[in-house]
Amino acid sequence: MNCRIFAQFKSIVLIGLLIVIFGFSENLFAQKVRLRSQINPNCNVNSNSKFADIYADGNIAVQGSYSCRGAFIYDISNPDTPKLAAWYNPGNNQQFLEAVVVGNRGYFGSGNGGGVHIVDLSNPYNPQLLGIVNSTSGNAHDSIHEMIIWGNYLIENFNGFSNKILKIINISNPANPVFIRDINPTEINWIHAMHIRGNRMFTSGWGTISNRGRTEIYDISNIATQAPTLLGFIEDTTSITAGNNMHSSWSSEDGNYLYSCRETSNGDGDVRVYDIRNPAQPLIVNRITMNDLGINAVTPHNPVVLGNFLYIAWYQAGLQVFDISDPVNPKRVGQYDTFQPAFVETESSKQLSTEPWDFVCGTASFQNNLPSTFDGNWAVFPFLGQDKVLIGDLATGLYIVDARRVTAPAKNRVSDFDGDGKTDFSVYSPNSGLWQIEKSSNNAAISTFFGASTDKIVPGDYDGDGKTDIAVWRPSDGVWYILGSSSGFQARAFGINGDIPAAADYDADGKTDIAVWRPSNGTWYISQSTLGLKGYQWGTSGDRILTGDYEGDGKSDLAVFRPSNGIWYILQSS
Repeated sequence: MNCRIFAQFKSIVLIGLLIVIFGFSENLFAQKVRLRSQINPNCNVNSNSKFADIYADGNIAVQGSYSCRGAFIYDISNPDTPKLAAWYNPGNNQQFLEAVVVGNRGYFGSGNGGGVHIVDLSNPYNPQLLGIVNSTSGNAHDSIHEMIIWGNYLIENFNGFSNKILKIINISNPANPVFIRDINPTEINWIHAMHIRGNRMFTSGWGTISNRGRTEIYDISNIATQAPTLLGFIEDTTSITAGNNMHSSWSSEDGNYLYSCRETSNGDGDVRVYDIRNPAQPLIVNRITMNDLGINAVTPHNPVVLGNFLYIAWYQAGLQVFDISDPVNPKRVGQYDTFQPAFVETESSKQLSTEPWDFVCGTASFQNNLPSTFDGNWAVFPFLGQDKVLIGDLATGLYIVDARRVTAPAKNRVSDFDGDGKTDFSVYSPNSGLWQIEKSSNNAAISTFFGASTDKIVPGDYDGDGKTDIAVWRPSDGVWYILGSSSGFQARAFGINGDIPAAADYDADGKTDIAVWRPSNGTWYISQSTLGLKGYQWGTSGDRILTGDYEGDGKSDLAVFRPSNGIWYILQSS
């Protein structure tokens, strides 16, 4: 088996046996967001910040860019196998930070001087330019950071602190955009983002080192004929003395509450909940921090509300999903982490092969290292339905996840052969290869001969139908024999004699992945069912491997127990 060998991490945890045992029952919400697919276009750029915002309508999704340049147009008619339909990249230099699609029209906003390109996507495989909105055509900004398409109107900000003016342009005729008006906010410095609910627009102000930013609430009912009316503003004084960095916000469906993300690089970014039923006197009613959630990321980024759910793109912590049935007290119910940083070995990490006293004492605990760069999940778009929520990652492109189970009971990962959520009584007889199973759903008994006396049993849900599949791994030839409850029989060579099978769901797509651990070099070889081959060096000869989701992000973590010193070493996936 050939694959590139590397290791990656965000935190290393060294814990005692009792902590591991009691930790299994927590954070089961993470099982409930399932990866359906991922597509990572190759733009021939080596960067952790290649892609930007994400949007979709029908079977078309579009994604903006940072270092990649251009805009990426995807055909998502089959969410399990999205295709790159086109890379719209005129001049090979436009940094389209914003990408929006409405109907069969794409709107791509340049952050480096190219204005807004309006593109016909009737055939997404052959995009055609309809017009450009810029300073000479529509009296618009040449460089934009955020934009909204609201009916026939383009509402945009400037990409930089030097200009806080919002522009409103009529784009009903893309070839002849018509300037409507400027909005000069009371915010002291810059408007980072805008959100519209009904006839109200919310602007997120950044502030300065000496002045708090303002989130302003406008009535834009008659935007074509009169200036928006300022109804009120949020100038939050809670724990903020200046520059509260209000990055973006989204209102509840009824318009009574506002969820605002503060973007910082020092670890104090948070999500704030405001009661805006009286926009003239908005009240802060809750504050959600990373410490509250037990996540390790630089800051929250973009919030979006659909129905009773709040979706937040949270950089290194990936997608975080909250139930806001109680709008004042969001309850986290799901997550999916897209962040895959490369692990760079240090002198401290090398001590895993000797005696890691520094980890035990906590002087070099990786889990205390707070990220200070903006990596990972940048944007989320849930408006196609919970079964195909789009996630945009800065480095790895587009992900499509299924979040329908966020309010369902946790999935039973242990020998549930009938998919009813309960563990079934089962017995395997190695001498005969006989599996005997009593289904908990109807007490029916089934018997199946499958496997040889030297095989290792590796039951798991390999086809993702919610039922445990009968499976064995044969050390003599490295072949996995799987009897899928939905997919039928398959045989696949993966591993060599001397390996230890380590099947688990490493990419959170709801399917058990084939994997082995090789004691001779301490390497895990993993064939992820959606994200492909990966290799990690973790552990040494003599260790005992234990797979499991120790942190509750839905992905199985790498873990070894070292009998020589009684220490568990866990490489968390998030």
